[in-house]
Amino acid sequence: MSSRADVATFVMPYYGDGTASYRYLLEAVGSLHEQTDQRWRLVIIDDGSPRNHESLRDLPYRHDRIFLLEQAGNRGQGACRNMGVQWAAQHESAIVLFMDADDLAHPRRLEATREVFEERQDVDFVYSTFSVIDENARPVPERALTPSIREIIDSHRQAPVTGPRAWIRIGTDSGYTSLTSTVAVRTQLALEQPFPHVRSSEDSHTWLRMSAAGGSFAYLPSIPCRYRVPQDVAGSSDRSRIGQDYYRKKAEVDTDGFFAAISIALQRGTIEPSDVPGLKSRFLHRLARTMAREGQHELAQEIRGPNFAAAS
Repeated sequence: MSSRADVATFVMPYYGDGTASYRYLLEAVGSLHEQTDQRWRLVIIDDGSPRNHESLRDLPYRHDRIFLLEQAGNRGQGACRNMGVQWAAQHESAIVLFMDADDLAHPRRLEATREVFEERQDVDFVYSTFSVIDENARPVPERALTPSIREIIDSHRQAPVTGPRAWIRIGTDSGYTSLTSTVAVRTQLALEQPFPHVRSSEDSHTWLRMSAAGGSFAYLPSIPCRYRVPQDVAGSSDRSRIGQDYYRKKAEVDTDGFFAAISIALQRGTIEPSDVPGLKSRFLHRLARTMAREGQHELAQEIRGPNFAAAS
């Protein structure tokens, strides 16, 4: 018989604002029911959806393993994930697997992830690669992907980020590398490094701090997530809600996350004060390059200037 700690918890924020979001949710939950390792439960955190909450309670799946929490108002995915992590800790799950409500998990996701955590006690953070699908779960050709998504896929093909101090390479070289729906972490690390309450790049901020706090990364190419990018709408949901300030907000949050990681590493003694200027300079250079690839040339120029980091 499995102990409570053996039962992993999937954490899924949900904002239902139409029939499409509910259909995506059904498909996402269905992909969890196809897991080869059935020692799991799912906590869905409703983020103040305008639609009736009863639709969540009527999901056509096993209700002995699906649990619903509700936010008091719309607070964003980071706040939802924090609530889910706290729930997982209270129910003694040793690991949490993050999952967005429109993506599809590989059938062996939990099985392969659990194997890594059980075999390698040094690893606290597991992530995988992904493929991109559209609103109808059809593959999206790479030529249609944004530069930032292609940048992540290229980093997986060339040299995935692994090991301790991954935050340095992510910040100064590869850029964002681990989609939220591919990430699993030990619950204790997730409790110690919660998501910030911001609307953009909250996951990147968190991964950087998790790594600097001692979390060692492992990469699994064999369990690709299917990451949904609807082609019938412009951009991600975050991008749509934030509007024209999306890239500036993302740049500011990424900068804050990397600088927070530096502070954590200094406190732990894993870097020296003399390392800090070079790390910040390399980070800002990489960030400017990423923004330029997205066509944000004025913002890239500003990041390269002397005042961006101080103002962020």
